[in-house]
Amino acid sequence: MLSLTLVLAILAAASLYLTERRLTTAAESTALAVLIDAKGNLAQPLAPIASRWLGSQPLRGLFQVELVEVSSIDQRSVRVRLCSSSRPIFENYMFSEIGRVCSEALARRGR
Repeated sequence: MLSLTLVLAILAAASLYLTERRLTTAAESTALAVLIDAKGNLAQPLAPIASRWLGSQPLRGLFQVELVEVSSIDQRSVRVRLCSSSRPIFENYMFSEIGRVCSEALARRGR
């Protein structure tokens, strides 16, 4: 029984890790897309650009992706924060609570 519990805990942790990696990839690509689509004008509202780009991408393995923040502090870099619901691979065991996973990425324009 202990070994089965251990296997399920490892599978749950692996599932959570993969969700976090997918979300980080989506945040990084969104930050890069916003940086490119803004064409150097990072003073404009960036959330519509990020939302439009996220809406056009297939986010496989991610559920209920939410754009939490898109900002540019220094007019040279874009910070994107995304959150997603985490669904476990097995739904009928004690580690099956649906949680929220967030990830942040930063893209910086060159000189």
